[in-house]
Amino acid sequence: MRIAIASDTAPTTELEAALGGHGVLCDAAESIAELPSIVALSGPYDLVLLRIGQPLRTLLPALRDLRRRGMTLPVIVVCAGHAAAEEEEAVLHAGADDVLFQPLRLSVLHARMQAAARRARGYTCAELVCGNVTLDQEQHAVMVDGMRVNLTAREFDFLETLMLHKGVLLTKERFMTRLYADSEAPDSKIVDVFVCKLRRKLAAAGAAEIIRTVWGRGYVVFEPTQSAIEEARKARQPEAEPAPRGWVRRAPRFMQANA
Repeated sequence: MRIAIASDTAPTTELEAALGGHGVLCDAAESIAELPSIVALSGPYDLVLLRIGQPLRTLLPALRDLRRRGMTLPVIVVCAGHAAAEEEEAVLHAGADDVLFQPLRLSVLHARMQAAARRARGYTCAELVCGNVTLDQEQHAVMVDGMRVNLTAREFDFLETLMLHKGVLLTKERFMTRLYADSEAPDSKIVDVFVCKLRRKLAAAGAAEIIRTVWGRGYVVFEPTQSAIEEARKARQPEAEPAPRGWVRRAPRFMQANA
């Protein structure tokens, strides 16, 4: 997840670092007034996170301005301390999607952020579905017709980014920012490698093709037809346990005797 974050109180450095531990990439604005330009020039983002002091009603003009400028991203407001019900209601009517009050557990904030981002993309729960492929954000697992597909952490993140933005063209630069925000990035050709590995692993499990290449621009996830799903299921490869390193598989004894 990639978010834009702003605060009218203390700097957001600690919050950014804490969210980074959950795989969230944060672009901080110096003030809430800068958010529209940050979103327009540095996006795309999954949501906007605003940390506000008291009183909560001071956020109303900024929220209304953001929505008047056409920003449709989910907005989560984190408020220091509690506020009157009337203020919370006014903030929601002004354009916020959720209002949370401190003290707040980070895991709860992250879960609410994921929920808001999913709903904005048309998903209602932690299971993202495309064709006969299901990605479970809560279990950190990918299944094809209920059969688990073994993916590396970065392969999972790559597929999650695609499925969260189903139907949206994503550039290689977007994937590089998502996958290597906290480490030195390799050549952008690594994105093609991820796509190749994902296609191979999903196809072996009987998944219909869901990743489309837009040459010279990037990749997009699309919904396959039912006939394509049925054809992929027929081509599913049987599961096989890998042999221990250094061992050589031998034919069963009855086969050796009849050889």
